[in-house]
Amino acid sequence: MKHIFFTIVILLTATTLCGQTPSELATQADDSYRMGDYTAAIEKYESILAAGQTSADLYYNLGNAYYRDGQTARSILNYERALRLKPNMADAKENLALANSHTADRITQLPQLFVVHWVDWLCTAVTPNAWRVVWLVLLALLGVAIVMLRLGRDTTVRKAGLIGIIALAVLLIVTSLLLIGATNRHNAHDEAIIMEQTITIKGSPEQQSVDKMLLHEGTKVDVLDVYSEWTKIRIADGTTGWCLSETIERI
Repeated sequence: MKHIFFTIVILLTATTLCGQTPSELATQADDSYRMGDYTAAIEKYESILAAGQTSADLYYNLGNAYYRDGQTARSILNYERALRLKPNMADAKENLALANSHTADRITQLPQLFVVHWVDWLCTAVTPNAWRVVWLVLLALLGVAIVMLRLGRDTTVRKAGLIGIIALAVLLIVTSLLLIGATNRHNAHDEAIIMEQTITIKGSPEQQSVDKMLLHEGTKVDVLDVYSEWTKIRIADGTTGWCLSETIERI
């Protein structure tokens, strides 16, 4: 398991608990981690989050501290949060896979159509900001193609401009849909991690309802609905049920 420490760059004017800046707390947390005092490191990293400061590196370091402290579910939660902010963070992916290998539940992924799988991957692996850049580049190229069509002095240039307009218009539509999908996924927070050692999933949102299955800490679920103190969830194989909201934490 790789351990790469990042000093979080925060505005020095930000205020935190005990009058310390987030940068100072991050340095102290990194030092505590290096010395094996994972409880102290966790406390300091969490203090930075409580002050309203977030970053992929912060969640990654906090995930490492929780993992070393034996709190697998919380390590998974924070690796997932790091990947929401930086989907291609290789160290977070590697450590998440390691942490997931220690969970009890082995759930078979529900098969997806090829197209659905790739759309889902593109909306997850590429950030909304990256899709915005692609959209702007395509828009600029579309402008060039329009100029070629309108001002081209020979048939070849105008034909190239027309073909470019059609192709770029299609790509702009596809990119717009992917941008919307990535933005919605980034803002939805409709995924969660089970935090209790074992929970019973119910058929309906009440204690008296039938027990459907047992799930264990660290398992990732989709959040479908909330009713009173209950949350409807779906696991990777498509099975749905209800659990107490306090037993899970949203990514």
